[in-house]
Amino acid sequence: MQREQAEKLVQLFFQTAPPFRRNYIRPAERPEGAPHLPRLPHHHLFCLLILQKNGQTNMSALAERLGVSGQQCTRIVSELVGGGLAERSADEKNRRIVCVSVTDKGKELLSQLYRHACEHIGKQLAALSDEDADELIAHLSGIIKILDKLE
Repeated sequence: MQREQAEKLVQLFFQTAPPFRRNYIRPAERPEGAPHLPRLPHHHLFCLLILQKNGQTNMSALAERLGVSGQQCTRIVSELVGGGLAERSADEKNRRIVCVSVTDKGKELLSQLYRHACEHIGKQLAALSDEDADELIAHLSGIIKILDKLE
C-alpha cells in the first residue's frame, strides 16, 4: 500500500510543481508592477525564508534545509551577503563554524515580496469562488502540517 501511496504522491507533486512555480513563484523575474524589486533566484529566496524563520543558522544546516551541496550553499550565501541581504558570523561556541543570518535589508525585501505575492495571488484567486479558495487554503494547510511531520 505504501508503494502505491508513494507513487500517487510523486504523480501529484510532479503534476502541481510546474503550474505552481509558473503562477506563484517567479523568482528570476521582476514582479509585474514592482520594478523596484530585484530579481531573486528561488534558492536565494528560499535561503532568506529559512533564515528568517530559523534565525542564525550554520552553513551545513542551511545547505541541508535548502537541499543543496555545501559548495552551492556557499555560493548562494556569498551572493546574498554581497547584496547586503544576509551576513556571516562565527559561531560563539566554535569559531570554526560559520553561521548566517538575514539582515534588516533582507527582512525588508522579504516583506516587500510578501506584499507583492499577496496582491498577485489575490488576483489569481479572483477566478475562484470563496468556497474553492477556502478549500485550497484548508488543503495546503493540511499538506504543510503533514509534511512538517516528515522532517
